[in-house]
Amino acid sequence: MTPPARSLADVPGAPPPGSVLCRVSELGPREARAFQFREGHFRYEIFVQRWDDAVYVYRDSCPHLRLPLDYRHGVYLDREERHIRCAHHGALFRVHDGYCVDGPCKGRYLTPIAVERRGDDLVIA
Repeated sequence: MTPPARSLADVPGAPPPGSVLCRVSELGPREARAFQFREGHFRYEIFVQRWDDAVYVYRDSCPHLRLPLDYRHGVYLDREERHIRCAHHGALFRVHDGYCVDGPCKGRYLTPIAVERRGDDLVIA
């Protein structure tokens, strides 16, 4: 079962609800953007993955070892642009729900982040 989208309202270091992440039109059809937030010694990382007309937002943390997923800052898709790929151990995740289809965390999910689309803006819910 797909996990519910995570509210960041009570997460130290995460952006508060209402924060604008980016404008969707700034992202190409299969482009991603990484975001790092800090508050004191707390750090929280998320990424936005555009998939044609849809946009998905996940915590940038592999469920296997809790390492960031990208192999180059802001690059999350595998070479075939079919799955989100963890650069550390090669786990593959479906873009539309974050489900791991292959790799050491097969059967687990990325953590989806609660966002709203307000016009062209992508906003933390």
